[in-house]
Amino acid sequence: MNAQSHYDNHLAAFYAWMTGNFDTKQQEQETYFSGKHIKPAGNAVAIDLGAGHGLQTISLANLGFTVYAVDFNQHLLSELNARAKGMTVRTILANIANTTQYSTMNAELITCMGDTLTHLESVQQVNTLFGEWYSMLPAGGKLVLSFRDLTQELEKEERFIPIRAEDERIHTCFLEYFPGYVRVFDVLMEKQNGQWIQKVSSYQKLRLGIEQVKIMLTAAGFAVQDHEVIQRMHYLVAQKLKG
Repeated sequence: MNAQSHYDNHLAAFYAWMTGNFDTKQQEQETYFSGKHIKPAGNAVAIDLGAGHGLQTISLANLGFTVYAVDFNQHLLSELNARAKGMTVRTILANIANTTQYSTMNAELITCMGDTLTHLESVQQVNTLFGEWYSMLPAGGKLVLSFRDLTQELEKEERFIPIRAEDERIHTCFLEYFPGYVRVFDVLMEKQNGQWIQKVSSYQKLRLGIEQVKIMLTAAGFAVQDHEVIQRMHYLVAQKLKG
């Protein structure tokens, strides 16, 4: 199952619950952007790729951007729209690999966060997108990324990762490693009418290394300005220096 099918048929229904308190998580993202001086410097247009239910989108709108939020899942975009009423936010139902659906927005900022990069089909596709995003940005425009480096293989019991648990719902991930990718199993246990029901779906994530990503960004023309690890996620800020 590919990432879109996995979200459409399984993960999107409980994604917001899985990520935890929205206000807390959203403020964390806004604080990150502010700390890295991510603010309008040109036309104040931003594109948030893999926007999900809006953690980055709402943060960027609060900082003064008009945000085009792109995601392939309508359920998540509907949740985002409900949160963004009255804000300078527009949603686009699209796969981020199809840049023709958002390339005309003339954005000064592109974000692709929340591990979205690893949902892409291949390293070559990531590399191609870096080049296309570079072409879309003006001189001085910025690209902000976050992703999880899955190159180091977990072993034995470490492959079972508890995500969140409540009295009537438990979410666990199981990881199976292959050359170039990891198969992620999202296991949801829900208590219904006194009985526990198990729902399982899986999809592939790319094993992208942080140095590999930096090399691809530099080859595309970006200058990597900042790299930070936050809760085991790599955060990168890159800038297009030339027109």
